[in-house]
Amino acid sequence: MASTARIYFRLTSSLAGAILMPSFNPRIFTNPDRLKQISPDRLKTFLSRWNGYFVGRGLDLAAAPVDELPLEDIAAILMNPDENVPDAMVDALYYVHETASHESMEELLEQAEAAGIAIDAEHEPTAADVSVQIWLANPMLLQRQHAETVAFKRSNFMYFAGSRLAKAKKDLPKISDEVAKTIQDRMDDWFEKKRRGRNSRIFVFPRDEKIWILVRHGSSMRREGKHEDEGEGSHAFYRPQQHDVLIYDSATDEMGVNASTKGERELYLKTFGELLFGSDAYFDLAERYTLAPLLEHGPEALVHDDIDGIAGVRLVEFGRRWPGKVSELEIRKSENLFKAFGENWERRLNGGQFTHATFRFAFEGSKRERSVTIRPANIARYERQEDEHLIEAWLRARGFWRVPGEADEDADFEVLESA
Repeated sequence: MASTARIYFRLTSSLAGAILMPSFNPRIFTNPDRLKQISPDRLKTFLSRWNGYFVGRGLDLAAAPVDELPLEDIAAILMNPDENVPDAMVDALYYVHETASHESMEELLEQAEAAGIAIDAEHEPTAADVSVQIWLANPMLLQRQHAETVAFKRSNFMYFAGSRLAKAKKDLPKISDEVAKTIQDRMDDWFEKKRRGRNSRIFVFPRDEKIWILVRHGSSMRREGKHEDEGEGSHAFYRPQQHDVLIYDSATDEMGVNASTKGERELYLKTFGELLFGSDAYFDLAERYTLAPLLEHGPEALVHDDIDGIAGVRLVEFGRRWPGKVSELEIRKSENLFKAFGENWERRLNGGQFTHATFRFAFEGSKRERSVTIRPANIARYERQEDEHLIEAWLRARGFWRVPGEADEDADFEVLESA
């Protein structure tokens, strides 16, 4: 499988419609001044693994004295790679650059200490220098650190309810290396059938009552036009890499899924349901709820006159996430949000990604209101189950409960590997 980092090293155009690694721009290695952040002897040790490539480009690193490394020549070669650039080198540059850019020194040092990697304390090391030391000692540790960064940056999830019994223990599932291998093999069969290649990998990060799972896998093959240094045109044929993220919350028995297609979501829910909880039907796969009517219709989304038994409906809370380098969760509460927003409701609701909404229902013949919280894709929390039939009728009538088939527009289809 071609490396995404390698392709992005060669191609500057971004590819819409796929969740890929960020565009690869290894500034640490293409700027002579930034190369100075890495100790000369360590930089030489790191890059000399691919000295054959540098020799082919006119630079013999093995013969270069440590105290006079030709940093400008190294940067020029890395900035303008040719078709012989080694995949392993580009992957190494990618992970060192990404972790040195996004991880704090404290986190990197903690990871090294936990893995028993002795960091050279002779000089004050930079984050880039520490990243190189970790890569030289244990490349997979740096890949895992990068995977953790990607996993915890994701903020847009669809949530699916599990089927745990009410009195069952609320334990986090344990994913051993053997179980992880079984999960990967099971998913590989699906990915291969969908023309996405094999060799997927999962990274697991338990935190308190939750467990984050990053799934790294291939995407469909792509063919891109490539501009050669001589001015000629050619093509690059490659398989991009994709990252999906899952969060299991043991307190609520919910699985949050951040994936680009319905097929991938179903694959993860069935696979993890069976291998962690004993049934591929453990998670409810239905994508039944949406909060789109709030944006589309505003106060009109809460009309209730056509539902006998409901005397009133108010929107009293909603949450939304704002994307960014550090995602922001915003919660808005009021006795009546649409009344508080007035004519500005559309502007006040616009932006971000809805995470949930809470409604207060008044019922005919009852003095007490009841709360209902909707959390897409299929979580509905009722204060009293006896009200369920009336509330479901209202949700369907107002479009919060999607008609079967509406959520299938992003279902997977097989893509030929030839362009």
